[in-house]
Amino acid sequence: MSPFRDHFQTYQAIEPRTILAANKHVFYTIGTGDLWIEVPHGESSTPIILKDILHAPEMGLTIVSVNWICKAGNSVMFKDDICTIKNKDNKVIGIIPASANRLYKVEHTHAAMVALEHVELTTLHHHLCHITPNSLHVLISKGAVDGVQLIDN
Repeated sequence: MSPFRDHFQTYQAIEPRTILAANKHVFYTIGTGDLWIEVPHGESSTPIILKDILHAPEMGLTIVSVNWICKAGNSVMFKDDICTIKNKDNKVIGIIPASANRLYKVEHTHAAMVALEHVELTTLHHHLCHITPNSLHVLISKGAVDGVQLIDN
């Protein structure tokens, strides 16, 4: 699922479908299509297209299932805290190390620098997948969230 409509190569609107998140929050998918993603591989990355991905504008980030990477003709192997993705020719196209919390996540650092945005806590709560307010304060105070400053408590 992805909130980024502009990353879809094909797109078809659908009747909104309810998705229940792990924290029991409800959000909706409103479209489906083929999604272009960049798989990191050292200093470079490899673009791949994932088919039949759901568009969920309320999500804070794109979540990719290992199954969908495999359905795109690739294989995935997890070993020694490294996720290795190979294409159908068995060529390595991506290497993703586990983060400190043991998740395999991709962070794109090539985003443009923007001015500090002043935002209300409730707005940030919604944009970051309904993380608890206390957790948001911790993330901001430790510098884990860049580019925002809370304008309320």
